[in-house]
Amino acid sequence: MNKKFIGRVAVATLLATAVSIPERVHAQTFDTGPSGAFEVSVNDQSLESSSTDTLQKFNRSTTTVRVNAHAHESRQAATVYVKDIPVLTYIDSSDTAEVVSGWVPLEEAATNRVIADATQMAAQLEQLSDRNTDFTAHWDDGTYMVKAGDSPLLTLGETVQLSDATENDAENVLQITNRLRRLIGDGATEPITEVIGRPEPQQVAAIRSSYSGMASWYGPGFHGRMSASGESFNQYAMTAAHRTLPFGTQVRVTNLNNGQQVVVRINDRGPFSRGRIIDLSAGAASAIGLQAAGVGPVQVEVLR
Repeated sequence: MNKKFIGRVAVATLLATAVSIPERVHAQTFDTGPSGAFEVSVNDQSLESSSTDTLQKFNRSTTTVRVNAHAHESRQAATVYVKDIPVLTYIDSSDTAEVVSGWVPLEEAATNRVIADATQMAAQLEQLSDRNTDFTAHWDDGTYMVKAGDSPLLTLGETVQLSDATENDAENVLQITNRLRRLIGDGATEPITEVIGRPEPQQVAAIRSSYSGMASWYGPGFHGRMSASGESFNQYAMTAAHRTLPFGTQVRVTNLNNGQQVVVRINDRGPFSRGRIIDLSAGAASAIGLQAAGVGPVQVEVLR
């Protein structure tokens, strides 16, 4: 056999065995998306001495918690997935000119605020996944929140929602908490059904009168200002404004979209928008899942 040919074969064989393991691993395809597989590819020029560490970091960040950027109506949104289950969605507060879509590498710095918030939360959940964390749902000063152990983890609002949110904020925070408990928490299989600190409906006297209409709410711009009754307005208190009912009247308000109820005390005058029958404090609106919608149909029962 030709000696030059044998020499070339030997050199080729030697070079093939000398290819580093990280380069071989880089050529793999990873099945990471809930909707199917996508390919991770890096050319030879991008390989560095730390390529193995980078790949391990990528695999770790996409195994448990991942972020998918997408549009929510005309706004930028980003959903945090835990083990392929959508848990939490961050939504821009205003329309976005150019929406980013696709899975987001957690190790890369995001320039969009919504995506940055989602990736930061994903990183926190990654850390908590190794600690058998106890997740709990709370009502705190008029807002619903999730705690990891004794520390606040997230607060629900217009821009932070359950991925498949309903009009019932109490149900939304319970859903988030139970998904986290089941997927990365302390292994508890029994779902929680109570929101810690949420005010219970009061036991009150018989109904004096009842009628239905549209309710709205008010809060941030009036917090601390004097109400029509002469007391300082507290947006987190269970109070409301009504055009004619005497101050101090107890009123039960039922959100007709979800059946949630709250008892409020009339301490202000309003609402002054046509077609609305009562103006709830921010805290009262949140208690019946009306805060996100802003306006909604309610039943008003005058109690005493």
